[in-house]
This record gives sequence, C-alpha cells and structure tokens, in this order.
Amino acid sequence: MHAYATDTSERESIPVWLAFFAVAAALLLSSIVKNMKLEVPWWIDAPSVMGFYGLIYQWFDKFLWCQKFKFISFSSIPNLQGTWVGVIHSSYGGGTDVPGIILYIRQTWTCINVRLVTQNSSSYSIMASVNTHNSSEPSLKYEYMNEPSALSVNTMNAHRGTANLQLSPDGKELAGDYFTGRGRQNLGTMEFKFISREYLTREEALRRVASPSTQQP
Repeated sequence: MHAYATDTSERESIPVWLAFFAVAAALLLSSIVKNMKLEVPWWIDAPSVMGFYGLIYQWFDKFLWCQKFKFISFSSIPNLQGTWVGVIHSSYGGGTDVPGIILYIRQTWTCINVRLVTQNSSSYSIMASVNTHNSSEPSLKYEYMNEPSALSVNTMNAHRGTANLQLSPDGKELAGDYFTGRGRQNLGTMEFKFISREYLTREEALRRVASPSTQQP
C-alpha cells in the first residue's frame, strides 16, 4: 500500500485530537499506578504518552476512521475498500467492451492500494488521491502500472496509465475515464459497482453480481 492525497484538512486536525487522548490515557495510567502504589521503571512511565499515541493512531488509521455510529462519522474520506465489479469500454481495435473486470481496493485512513484484474492483465496503483463528497468532484484518481499475464497476446506489454473515477452520492458506484501511456496509447471509460467489503475471488465476485441479493451494504 502507498500514501494517498485528499482534499480534506482533517489530517492536520485529527492527529492533535489523538495526541490529546494519548496524554489523557497516560495521565490515567499514572494515576492508577500511584493509587495502587506500584513501582514501575522510568523507561515504562516516561514514554507512555508516545506509546499511547502510537497505539491510538494505529487504531484510528486501520479501523476507527471508517466507522459510523448513527450520525457520528470519524472521517469525511470515503471508504472505498473492498471488491468492485464492472466493465471497460476501450478504444482498442476501434472500440471494445471488456466485462467482468474486478477492482480491489485496500484502504486505511492514510494508505491505499488499487488493483484491477482482467482475464489478460492486472494493474496496481503507484499513486492516488481521494476527494471527499464535500469536493466539487468526489472521486478516486490514480496512476497505475499494468502488467500482462503470461498467456496474453504478444501485442500486450507493460505500460503506465491514469484513471479518474467519479464516486456516486451513495458511494456504491465508481465511473470515469482512463488513459494509457506509451506502449498502448488507449483510452476509454470504466464503470464499477460495489460488491463487498471483503476481498473476494473473481469467481465469487462475478457470482454475486449475478445474484444481487448476496451483495453487502
């Protein structure tokens, strides 16, 4: 996974709040130790603030950021992680439709990985940005490296490309344009529908598309 940019300013304010809770937790621990009249080494008590901050930060980065409790949301960054299935409309060969495309997104508050899998190739992101719903253009933008499979045709070769996918208001669809770089020089559109927060196999993802009742909220 790699870091990604976002249009929200919460990455400046949230660490301050996490530091506040770390200080509070360290003071609470110190109070408990004193009330119980325990003797602890200085190398445990002195760095307790940084230790608590590290634990709280990791908890927020990997789990808490995407949780919602009624009207309470801990982050405005859209949660895109999971399995998406869609179709590519490519300019290759005068116009080609490629269905059954699987998009895997792994995401934390600070890091992301976007992997797209077809029958003939796979690609992975090397840089990305996620714009929030407060933006004029809620979207996932990323640059990727594509690698053909061993059994693909000889005309396919490794190449770079970019994708700009707009996020629907309900967060269940990603659709937009893509452009490939030197070696392919194709362009087209992509459309994906959210299937599951889990990282499903290709077969299971396509099965769930055929049976919408099995899709997760």
